[in-house]
Amino acid sequence: MTYIQIIEKLRVILSIELHKDIVYDSDIAVALGIDYDVLRKQKSRNSPHYYEIMQFLAKRNISINWFFFNQLPESLIESTSNYILLKYRHSVIGSAGAGAHNSEIEYSPMILDKQLLNYINSNYTYTEIVKVFGDSMEPSIPNESLVFIDKNMIDLKSTGVYAINTNEGLFIKRIKIKDDQLYMESDNKEYIDIEIDDFEIVGEVKGVFYKL
Repeated sequence: MTYIQIIEKLRVILSIELHKDIVYDSDIAVALGIDYDVLRKQKSRNSPHYYEIMQFLAKRNISINWFFFNQLPESLIESTSNYILLKYRHSVIGSAGAGAHNSEIEYSPMILDKQLLNYINSNYTYTEIVKVFGDSMEPSIPNESLVFIDKNMIDLKSTGVYAINTNEGLFIKRIKIKDDQLYMESDNKEYIDIEIDDFEIVGEVKGVFYKL
């Protein structure tokens, strides 16, 4: 495990603990009780502060086996298990209908097998989970599904489904270009296309999890 990977894992833990969307290296240095310049130099040398990291984990009752080897604490026999911690944005609504505004962005950790994200070809460093409400993307994305959004994938593809932030809220839709104009397109053909001008691509939907 490289120091960069260790830093990214600490960043996820602290983002949940501190309720911050962005955790800087300086925040990590404070949490580890070391000087920021020391952290920066050791990071460039790929030389982790193992003692401070162990103290950090011990104070939070975080399993060393999970942190360094991606093993669930109670399944050490399964030495090949590979689990990761993702942000589940439980307070964020991704609308597959008329749009959803999200004034308070909260999240909780969700542990998943890394092989799942490998299967859907989603980069776990940038993947977050959002619940979808509405039927406009059915049958592809049923109402109340969980979608895996890769925030590193923002280039538009004709076959892609995206989390799209607009003035009307957050949508889960496809993007269609017609007569040089962009539209959000639903898979459910009972819904008409929505013209958009001012918008931001949050990321591409790489997978869907729903109840049968």
